[in-house]
Amino acid sequence: MPTIRELSRWIRDYGHDARRLPRLFADRFVWHQLWTAMDVIDDVDSAMTAYLDHEFPGDTGEKYLRFYGALQGLFLQQDALLDLIKAIHPAKNIGLNDVLKDIRDARTASVGHPTQMRRKGVLSAHGIVQNSMRKNGFELLSYPQKDGKTFQYVPVRELIEKQRAEVVRILSEVVEDLRAEEEDHRSRFREVKLMAVFGQVSYAFEKIFEEIRRDSGPVLSRWAVEHLRQSLDEFGTLLKARGLNVDSYDSIEYLYNQIDHPLTELTKFVKNEPSEILSSESAVVFAEALRQYFDELQQIASEIDHEYEAPPKPVVLPERSDVHVLFTTPSIGKQPTP
Repeated sequence: MPTIRELSRWIRDYGHDARRLPRLFADRFVWHQLWTAMDVIDDVDSAMTAYLDHEFPGDTGEKYLRFYGALQGLFLQQDALLDLIKAIHPAKNIGLNDVLKDIRDARTASVGHPTQMRRKGVLSAHGIVQNSMRKNGFELLSYPQKDGKTFQYVPVRELIEKQRAEVVRILSEVVEDLRAEEEDHRSRFREVKLMAVFGQVSYAFEKIFEEIRRDSGPVLSRWAVEHLRQSLDEFGTLLKARGLNVDSYDSIEYLYNQIDHPLTELTKFVKNEPSEILSSESAVVFAEALRQYFDELQQIASEIDHEYEAPPKPVVLPERSDVHVLFTTPSIGKQPTP
């Protein structure tokens, strides 16, 4: 079974994917709320681990701090969980089941609103029985408005464990839904290769270099520069079909900007129009730069195709016995920092 941290890491990666960013980033408050909710869920989980793993204090004041912190943390984590789901997966209808409701009630009565709690129209006051405080929990003395006093045991350790299991269950459902949606999307485009639009790019450059190096009249080079422009347009069209744009990726947007000027000037040159390129030697330099940019663009297209060939990554990645340090270029995805 995955941990809260593993599920959180998967959702963080999902939220930063280039295809999801336009929707999430369109509403800046939702964007910040999403990552705040993720942080709260993870931070509370860390706090609960500390509660379970560390020795329970002997000082009375420290005991109260532990209970106040633990129960308030569970309450915060529930709120963050609901806000997270509303932001990342609004179609998912998640309510608080009886387990989570019981935890909220225990928190409200003991450390939330102990002096005045109203539930189902009944007003009551509550207090922690000081000499009952142990790591596992404490006795809660309650005074309902119409009845006598009652005692209820609040099993703090058990509540932590139950909520952790519920958070894992709910986040797992969310992740499985999102993985299923992503797999459906990838399956629809798995056979539509982005690299296909660059099938004749190498031939186009071959003809460009042949004619400008021979300083002969342009024949196929005019077709070649138009084909390069057409391949860029087709690449952008295929990205849009997938819910992406050229500016969805920093690296693609950068390459499009770098390509535009040399391609424009080379087009003018082979068409015998006024251009910044004044000689065949200069044209070769422009064409070499242009070919390098296209090579980089094709590499990115190949990476996206490869990503679509595989199913969405699992929550828990398989362990690898061989670990290698790879020096790579920055991620092709645009990732605003929250």
